[in-house]
Amino acid sequence: MALILKNLSLVTPRGRVIERGYLMIEGERIAAIGEGAPPQALITQSLVTTLQYPQIIDATHKLAIPGLVNAHTHLEQTFMRGYSANHSLLDWLRNYIWKLQAAMTLDDIRLACTLGMIEAIRGGATAIVQHFKLPLTQEHTDAVLRAASALGVRLVLARGWADRGVNAESSASIMADLGRLFSDWHGGADGRITIANGPLAPWRCTPELLQRTTELARAHGAITHCHMNETQDEVAMTLKDSGMRPIEWFASLGLLGDDFDAVHGVWLSDRECALLAEHHATVAHCPGANMILASGVAPIVKLLQQGVNVALATDGPASNDGQDMIEMMRLAAFMARVTTLDPQVMSPSQVLDMATVNGARAARLPGGQLVVGAPADIVLIDMNAAHIQPIGHPLSSLVYSARGSDVDTVFVNGRILMADKQMVGVDEVALLDECRERAASLAKRAGISAA
Repeated sequence: MALILKNLSLVTPRGRVIERGYLMIEGERIAAIGEGAPPQALITQSLVTTLQYPQIIDATHKLAIPGLVNAHTHLEQTFMRGYSANHSLLDWLRNYIWKLQAAMTLDDIRLACTLGMIEAIRGGATAIVQHFKLPLTQEHTDAVLRAASALGVRLVLARGWADRGVNAESSASIMADLGRLFSDWHGGADGRITIANGPLAPWRCTPELLQRTTELARAHGAITHCHMNETQDEVAMTLKDSGMRPIEWFASLGLLGDDFDAVHGVWLSDRECALLAEHHATVAHCPGANMILASGVAPIVKLLQQGVNVALATDGPASNDGQDMIEMMRLAAFMARVTTLDPQVMSPSQVLDMATVNGARAARLPGGQLVVGAPADIVLIDMNAAHIQPIGHPLSSLVYSARGSDVDTVFVNGRILMADKQMVGVDEVALLDECRERAASLAKRAGISAA
């Protein structure tokens, strides 16, 4: 059965807004978009094609946008919220996150990641790049993938690894598990699940394995996704080890390309910005995490001016401490303006592109725009709220005034995951009760009482 949304506003490519229009979904795809009321001919054609009248939903006061792409997160960290306050990145990792991660059970992973995906959907994300740091066993990784398959969200699982330092793995085990994941899961769940190579950070990886895993990913048409230049200390460690800054070192190893995501990119030199542009790489911008951990401010305006693909991300729930992509749009715009002292930079249209089409490009995902033939990954925002009305311009109101709690309905591949602000087929009350109990038990097992 086809579904027609009428009386809604729509954001189409290049920031064009249809103030009052319609959108039709047939199967997994967007079948029609237009201004005004849906024409009778469209309804008749749908009846002829499907032998059923289309379902028609009045979406008055709703704004349709492409599904948001969260270009970097760690979903398992929902059980680690609240520990980032007043800590630097490395202090936070060593004294809290690594201890909590080491104590997580298979059930902890399943519940924490399910909770994270639901939070992400509620924040407008239809696609998530999950940089998974806890491949303790094959079952731990598969639990994340099964949860994504069941919920219906798009997921890129970047299999995290380190062959140096704390919790280092052998190169053989890393290569074997990556190979297994590409074989078993890449393109799974009707194409909604893909696998990526996820080295954790330059200072935790050997050059030989960086090259081997990147070659493996490229053989499968997949991306490589890595934390880069997040803090000054991390840059200094790579300089000491290699004699080069992180992006320069990766370029020398042949790792940069349009299949490479540099996560954070806070402390980039002019030469590193130029290298990213030259190789058509992506920077995944995480403004919330960079602020709360006092890591610094990424040179996003400079990168955009040089033609670098910049995507938007929340980072993990432990370093944000949420998964609200609408909030990230607002933070990205505000941060760019206050650091450049230029009110003209980072327009609402540009910020939305970072959260949609740029993220899709970074993750090699379909969609990112509301166009006929695209996957029906669509988010409806309820704009009929005191903190949004009256609306001067819909895009400005979306980026500057809306909140994740204004997300009303979410479609992925034409399937409704959330309707009228309620998740479909999920008992959230029971899930939250179970997650509270498991998170308290995790902290106790890890020997952590307070941040």
